Amino acid sequence: MFESLPVSAGLALALIAGLLAAFFARRARAAETALAEARAHFERSFRLLPELLTLSRLDDARLVDVNDNWVTVLGCSRQESLGRSSVDLGLWQQPAELAEIHAELLAGKEIADRPVRLRTRGGEPLETRLRAHLLRSGKQAYVLAAFRDVTAQLRLEHAQQAAAEAQRVSEAMFSAAFHSSPDCIIISRLADGKILEVNRAFMQLTGWSRDAAIGASALSLGLWPFPEERAAMVELISDATALRDFPCTFGTAQGEGRDCLFNASPVSIAGQTCLISIVRDITEQKRAADRLQESQAKFATIFNSAPCALALTRIADRVYLDANPAWEKLFGLGREVVVSRTTGELGFWVDPETYDAIYASLATGDVLQQQEVRLRVPGRNEIATCLISARRLPINHEDCALWSLVDITELRRIQAHIEELNQSLEARVTERTAELTAALETLRHTQEELVRSEKLAALGSLVAGIAHELNTPIGNSVTIATTLAASTEELAREHAAGALRRSSFDNFTHNARSATDLLMRSLLRAEELVRSFKQVAVDQTSEQRRRFDLGEVLHEMAITLSPMLKNTPYTLELASTESISMDSYPGPLGQVLTNLVSNALQHAFDGLEHGHIVVTTRPVGNDKVEIEFADDGVGIPHANLRRIFDPFFTTRLGRGGSGLGLHIIYNLVTCVLGGNITVFSTPGTGCRFVLTLPLTAPASPGDGQAPGTDPNLDVRLNFEHEGPII
Repeated sequence: MFESLPVSAGLALALIAGLLAAFFARRARAAETALAEARAHFERSFRLLPELLTLSRLDDARLVDVNDNWVTVLGCSRQESLGRSSVDLGLWQQPAELAEIHAELLAGKEIADRPVRLRTRGGEPLETRLRAHLLRSGKQAYVLAAFRDVTAQLRLEHAQQAAAEAQRVSEAMFSAAFHSSPDCIIISRLADGKILEVNRAFMQLTGWSRDAAIGASALSLGLWPFPEERAAMVELISDATALRDFPCTFGTAQGEGRDCLFNASPVSIAGQTCLISIVRDITEQKRAADRLQESQAKFATIFNSAPCALALTRIADRVYLDANPAWEKLFGLGREVVVSRTTGELGFWVDPETYDAIYASLATGDVLQQQEVRLRVPGRNEIATCLISARRLPINHEDCALWSLVDITELRRIQAHIEELNQSLEARVTERTAELTAALETLRHTQEELVRSEKLAALGSLVAGIAHELNTPIGNSVTIATTLAASTEELAREHAAGALRRSSFDNFTHNARSATDLLMRSLLRAEELVRSFKQVAVDQTSEQRRRFDLGEVLHEMAITLSPMLKNTPYTLELASTESISMDSYPGPLGQVLTNLVSNALQHAFDGLEHGHIVVTTRPVGNDKVEIEFADDGVGIPHANLRRIFDPFFTTRLGRGGSGLGLHIIYNLVTCVLGGNITVFSTPGTGCRFVLTLPLTAPASPGDGQAPGTDPNLDVRLNFEHEGPII
C-alpha cells in the first residue's frame, strides 16, 4: 500500500508508524504496569478484607485461593486449604448447601446474605452470611465467595431478645401479680400522695373506680380518714427502706373505715420518689380474733363459774393443765397443787384399770358420757361415787380432754334408802291396790245405776207429762159421754111417757152432734198422744234398730215432749225441710233429743222470761245427716265448754242436776249412733249442739241390741271406752 507513495511520504509514514509503535508500546507497558498494580492491590485487599474470602473452581469446588481471615477464623492453613474442597476439609455443617449454591449460580441467581453454617477445624459452630459471584476466565468458571462472620452478632441479638423476653415476662408477671393480687396495691407519689396506678383489689376494697382514683390524692379520696396516720407512715418510711405491717384505718367511698395492715416500699419512677403500697384488709380477721378472744373469755368465765367440777388434762401424758374452783372444792386441793401432775400421781382413782380404760376410750372417740367411777377424795373417810364425762378438744395444738365430775355419793345413798322403802311398801301397795280395785268396781256399778236411774227419770218425766196431757181429752170425753148418756135417758123417758115433743127431739139431736164432735176431737187428741208416746216408749225401751224417716221421728218426739213445754214461755220448733231416711236406732236418738230439751229448760232458759229452741236437719254428703239443736238462752261459759260431757259435771249441783244428761248424750251419739257431737256457745247469745250422724248406723254386736247396751239394763255405760271421764 505504501510502495506507490513518494519517498518523502514514505518516510513520513514510516516515521508515523514508528511513533505509533512507540506510543502503543509505552501504553502496553503502562497497561501491564497498571494491571500488575491492580493485581497487587486486589491481592492485598483479598488478603486483608474482614470477611472470609475464597476463590474456587465451579466444576470441582477446589479452592484456588483463600484470604487471611479464612485461615485465622477457621484454623485451616493456606497450604492445607488450596487444592482441596471446603467440604473435604469438614468446614460445612450442611455440605449439601454447597451444591445448591453452585446450582443457583449456574442458573443466574444472585447469592446475597444467605445464612450458611460453618464449623472451625476445632468443631466450633460459625454462623455466616454468604455473598457469591460466578467469574469466568476463558473456559474456566470460578466462584468468588465472601463469608461474613455474624456469630457474635447473632449471640448479641439472641441475648437482646432473651433480655427483652425476660423483661416482657417480668412485666407480665408484675402486671399479673399487680392486678390479680388479693391485696390492694397502690402506686403513688410520696410527696403529695397522688395516685398513679391501682389494681382491682383497690376497687373492691375502697369502692372507688380506677378512673376516679388515678390522678387524685389519697387524702382527697378519703383513703386516710385519720391524716395523722399517713403522716406517721411518711415519717417512718423516710427513716427506713421499707414499711412493714403498719396498722391503720383505710377509708372507703361509702365512708366506712376498714382495719388494714399497710406495707410500702419507695421506688424511683421518672425521677420522682414514689411508693408501691400493699394494703391488706384485716377487718374480718380482726373481728374473728375479737370473737375468738370473746369466746375464750366466755369459756374461761363458764369454766371458772361452773357449779360442777371441771378439769383440763393433756391426753398424751395425762397431766393436769387447769382446774376450776368447783373442782378445788370437791377434792379440797388448790389448783397450784394439781397442775403439772397426773390423777394417778395424786392417787384419786380406786380402780386404776378404769382410769386406763377411760383414757383408752378417749383415744378412739371424742366424747365420754357420764360414766360412774369411784374416787378417793382427800379429807373424806368414804369412797366417793362420781359421774365423770369428758370431751376431747385441741388446745394450743395439743390433744386435750375437758373433764366434768358430779359427786353422786349422797344421791346413791338416798336411792338405796328409797329401794329399801320400796321393798317394804310393796306389800302395802298390793293391799291398797286390792282395796282400790274393789272400790273402783263399786263405783262402776254405782255409775251404771245412776245412768239407768237418769234414763228412767227422763222416761218417767215423759210418762208423767203424757199422763197429765191425756187427763184433759179423756176427762172431757168422760164428761161429754156422761152428759150425752143423761140426755139420752131423759129422751127415752119422754118417749116412753108419750110426752116427747119435737122441740125436745131437735134439741137432743143438736146437743148430740155437738157432744159427739167434742168427743171425737178429744179422743183423736188422746189417740195421737198415745200413738206417739207408744212409738217413743217402744223405741226407748227396746232400742231396736229399724229404718225410719228422721222427720217423722223428730215430730213424734216433739209431740211427746210438748207436755214439758206446756204452760212455759218456751217453744220448740222443727225446721226440717227434707225427708231423710235413716237405718239407725230411733230410741237413742229420741233419748238424745229429750236430754237436750231437758238440759235447755234446766240450764239455758234459767231465769229467762222467754226462750226458743230450733231443731234443724240437713244432709251432709250422701251418707251423713247433721242435726243442729240451737237455743237462744244464756249460753255456756268458755271454761265449762271442755267439761260439759264429763260424767257428774253440773253447774246445778244440789238443785236437781245430776251431771249425767250430756254425758249420756255423748255416749249415745258416739257409741250407739256412730257419729260425733260438737258444741258452740258464746255467753249471752245461746248455744248450738251439732250432731253429725251416719245415715246407716254401725253394725250392732247382737241381734237387735244397740251397741253399748245390756239386755238386762236400760243403759250400760263403759266409762273407759264410751266417753270422757274425769
